[in-house]
This record gives sequence, C-alpha cells and structure tokens, in this order.
Amino acid sequence: MNYSVCLNLYPSLFLNSYQMVNQQFDGEEHAQIYSLYRPDIPSDIAQKSVEFLKKKFDGTLEVAVDVGCGCGQSSVILAPFFSRVRGLDVSEAQIQEAKKHRVYSNVEYSVQEAETLPFENGSVQLVTAGASLHWFDLEVFFREVRRILTPGGVFVAYTYHSLRPLLECPLRMKEVDAIYKQIYDDLYPYWPPEAHSSLEKYKSVHFPFEEVLRIPDIRQMFNGKLSDLVGFIESMSSFQIMKKKDSNEAESFIHQFRVKLREILMVSDDSQDPEIRLYRDFYCILCRKGQEY
Repeated sequence: MNYSVCLNLYPSLFLNSYQMVNQQFDGEEHAQIYSLYRPDIPSDIAQKSVEFLKKKFDGTLEVAVDVGCGCGQSSVILAPFFSRVRGLDVSEAQIQEAKKHRVYSNVEYSVQEAETLPFENGSVQLVTAGASLHWFDLEVFFREVRRILTPGGVFVAYTYHSLRPLLECPLRMKEVDAIYKQIYDDLYPYWPPEAHSSLEKYKSVHFPFEEVLRIPDIRQMFNGKLSDLVGFIESMSSFQIMKKKDSNEAESFIHQFRVKLREILMVSDDSQDPEIRLYRDFYCILCRKGQEY
C-alpha cells in the first residue's frame, strides 16, 4: 500500500497525525518506553562522522549538536570526541528522561525546536539528526545548520526502521522477515506523512551541502530479550497513534505480535523472556559545508 492510497482511505487520520505525534512524543509514558526500549546508537556512527569531519577539518573538536536527541541515545555517543555536546529536543518529557538516564559530564540537554538553534554563527563542528530529520521543517532547519556550522563542518543524518531477532536458521529468518512485513503493513495507515521519508531512507530529501556522501548500512548487533522487540514496536509513533485512536485494537495488535514472536523463537512459557541476539540496520548520510562559507 502506498502513501497516496492511505491518504484516500484514511484522510482524517492524516489530517491530525502531525499534531498527534507531537502530543505523544511529549507524553511521559511514551518517553519512558522510548528510553527503555530504544538502545543507544552504535558508536560506529560517531566514529565515521568524526573521521569524515577530520578529512577536511583540522581544528579542535569543541562542540557537537544533536538535534531531535530524544532520550539522549544519539547524544552520548558523541561525548568521547567533543569537548561539549548539546542534545536538543522539542519534548520536555524526552529531555527529562535523557537527564535521568544518560548523564555525561560534557553532555547537556535542553528543550529546543530544531528550527531555532541557539548557537553563534560558525561555532559548531558537527550537527547530527538521528532518526529525527523527518519531523523538521527542512528548509528552515538546513538554513540553521549551515549558519551554525564552521567552514568545513559536518552534518550527519541517519535513520533505522526496526529492531529484529537475528537467528542462525535461514528459514526462520524468512519467517521473521514475513512477520515484520506484516507488522509494518498493518501500521502503515498510522504512519504520519513526515515519517515516510525516513522509511525511504531520506532518498527524496535534498541535502543543501557542498559534499554529500551516503554510506552503506551500518549493522548493530547485541544481546537482548524478547520483551525488547515488543517494547520497540510499542515505542514507534505509528503504534502510539493506533493506541490513541483505538486502545483495544492496539492491545490486540501487540498481543498477536508477541504470540508470533514466541512461536518463531520457540518459547512456550508466557513467563519466559529469553536472551536472544538482536540487530538493527542504520542508513547514514554525511554532509560537509564548504570551506569558503
């Protein structure tokens, strides 16, 4: 199903989706779920961002700004590389979670809109937007990013779609893929229009920089639990919108997802929450501001 079809089938849903997303991201309950079930961003992204920056910038790495930082998962990975990291998000609830659970001596969090970045011209070496770019007014945001970046400074956008179990058996992995395809098909009508550019890996976004590099997917693998997979789906904006519109439908949806996961993972006891191997794939775009600007 494509976006235009969804728009025709569910016009009232899409008319109010942006407002609903803003409200649910600012909710304390959703912020707690987001903080708990969204793992920290892989350090590889920070490493590649800094390597790209250093290719044409030999100054001191003083300030990095993470816009749309959520609960700080994307901010803390920058701490080892910069003297000062600022994590910004429009949601007060998300910022409070970041201050509680992702505390670093050189990382500061504050509530701030992406379209008004509180930094002097040319004062920032790196700006990042992790799984958040699609929520911004891009024309205004990019103008602000270019304003605050030092000549040769770098902007990095990245996104990811899902957290999945990684199984050794190829046939069982096909079953996993089929389940997630169904999950995303079912949630598709609830995705806000802004989220579609993320689902499409920002392919339709024009990045107004002198150098733009799209790098291959970065895979993050780690140990987790079945409950992490369920919690990740519950943290998604599309599920939160479904929940707001019909809590019974959302409860049934997440129950069926849990049942299917248990079947594939061969977990018979509902009380069990076994440790399993998990993965998620990131898509990353590296952008450089020209030296002459």
